[in-house]
Amino acid sequence: MSSAPSDLQLARSASTLDPEVLSRLLRTPRERAARAKLLPIISADPLFAVTSRSRPFNNHAQNLLHALALCKRLLTLRDTHNWTREEFLEAVYLQNDMIPFQLHEGAFTVVIEAQGTDAQRDYWIPKCHSYEVVGCYAQTELAHGSNVQGLETVARYDPTTKEFEIYSPRNESTKWWVGGMGICANHALVQAILEVPSGRKGPHLFMVPLRSPTTHLPLPGVKVGDIGPKAYGGFCFVDNGYLHLSSVRIPLENMLQRHAQVTPDGTYIPAKHDKLSYGSMVYLRAGIPSSMGWCLARAVTIAIRYCTNRRQFAHQGQEEQQVINYASTKMRLYPLLARAYAYIFAGRELRNIYYRMLDALTNRDDVTLLPEVHVLSSALKVKSSWDCTPGSEEARKSMGGHGYSHLAGVGTIFAAQAPAQTYEGDNYVISQQVARALVKSVLLLKQRPDAKLPESFSYIRLAVDGKRIARDDHLHFLHARAVSILITLAEAVVANPQMSWTDHSWASARLAAAHADVFVVSKLPETPLSSLHTLSTLVAALPELLEAGVVTTPQAAKALRKAQEVAVDALSLGDVIRLTDAFEFHDWELPGVMGASDGRVYERMLETAVEWDVSLGEHGEELRRRALEISNHSKQGKSAKL
Repeated sequence: MSSAPSDLQLARSASTLDPEVLSRLLRTPRERAARAKLLPIISADPLFAVTSRSRPFNNHAQNLLHALALCKRLLTLRDTHNWTREEFLEAVYLQNDMIPFQLHEGAFTVVIEAQGTDAQRDYWIPKCHSYEVVGCYAQTELAHGSNVQGLETVARYDPTTKEFEIYSPRNESTKWWVGGMGICANHALVQAILEVPSGRKGPHLFMVPLRSPTTHLPLPGVKVGDIGPKAYGGFCFVDNGYLHLSSVRIPLENMLQRHAQVTPDGTYIPAKHDKLSYGSMVYLRAGIPSSMGWCLARAVTIAIRYCTNRRQFAHQGQEEQQVINYASTKMRLYPLLARAYAYIFAGRELRNIYYRMLDALTNRDDVTLLPEVHVLSSALKVKSSWDCTPGSEEARKSMGGHGYSHLAGVGTIFAAQAPAQTYEGDNYVISQQVARALVKSVLLLKQRPDAKLPESFSYIRLAVDGKRIARDDHLHFLHARAVSILITLAEAVVANPQMSWTDHSWASARLAAAHADVFVVSKLPETPLSSLHTLSTLVAALPELLEAGVVTTPQAAKALRKAQEVAVDALSLGDVIRLTDAFEFHDWELPGVMGASDGRVYERMLETAVEWDVSLGEHGEELRRRALEISNHSKQGKSAKL
């Protein structure tokens, strides 16, 4: 490799910005310490190599075999290096591609911890941590997804045997899309409609064994398997599965009963609050905003570093320009960098609120924070996935033709983000839940102006008294925009109470997005990118700001756009590079080869292309033979005629 400094290195050296200050904002000290310990070990292991041939060239079965090998290696490394439980989880979530263990930890074990009784937790959690029990969370069905109340799988209690009979009434009741179920899991937490002698009691959770602990074959009555590859090649290391149950019997103790219980004689004891069981179900949703932010951070880091090194077109006899300095490149990538920071910060704040809620829920049966967390997690899930997924695609496009190569790595990030718009609740469906809660609150305020509201709802008092309750004008603009959408929707709901909420789904989505924007901007700490994100949010919302009467003239709209452009131009290239450095990404964490911290783009592209070149591999001779068959086709035809 060349010894001369790369354009990326030169830009970095020109900045005096200290990325350490921002790194401390982005990650906790414990996270940073764990990463510092784990990354050298994982990145040096050939099985985890980011340029491994297994990733782009494998078929579905080969990818799943590789995923299982990764899981086994993580367990071996855990035991070899005596990782703590926290360190092991960090290692699991460090993987560039989601693996089955992430679903076991994030959608199975945490639910047992939150909804199991003390005895159930004492029994199951050690088995989960040792991976004697590998689990998944089975809720979605072939014919039902976001509508949990419409689930068809049944758990019928039999007092004579003190067992539940779990069954799928028809083909459409088959559990579907369940991550970790296709191959890896031997148990599932199944959401099923509880049926006791007194009648049906709605969905509850049941621990159902799926596969033999000795052969891993399906147990009697269990039809389970993998549903195959996903769109864009995403989640290629996750075994999303299906499950059809035929009269599978489990003991009474296998119903998670921290909140609601069934007694041996079949008496149903409901939870003290009807939403207590919902608390742990928002865990995955609450983690999506920060996950989306970190995915976008990786994509935009790759794009910015690549575009810093990429040069095209000389101007007036000077050397070719760095692509990063094109106005069209900066105006796309710098706001995306600010967006990544914003969602990381907002996601962390949401998680903090979630853990306070979960503590109150689990230890005191206190549901005070649950409605707010439900609404916030839903709104932020919607907006972060709508903002960050196309953001990664925009980052890829900014890289030009090379961005389409697997060597760029951004396409794989986009593929991993894309399903977030529909999993854990379709965005347009859960937006209605956000809208319903906000409409209910504003109608309450009209009756009782002094009614207490959750903190993140407080701005909707503007709908009643018009008072400014913001720390600055820009945030107030976003308050007024959200309230304008809310008032219009509330009036439509009141005017025609017979209309279904699905008829309000388009307006609900706009309201959920506006509500999320208020929270994200209100939680921004002071960084070089905070003002840019706020201005970018306002520019994107200009049509609704106009409708709200916040922006009233063309000059005011132009002033916002100009302010955004000025904020972009105020960022020096060196500072922008340092802002990507603050994420503290190890090169191993950035898919492809174009985002390395030393800027040696073209050398790595050539090396990897040769490494991956199929014409030099085991199929080379066959490929050449078939190519010759084509080029010799006309000669072969003449010979055949003779």
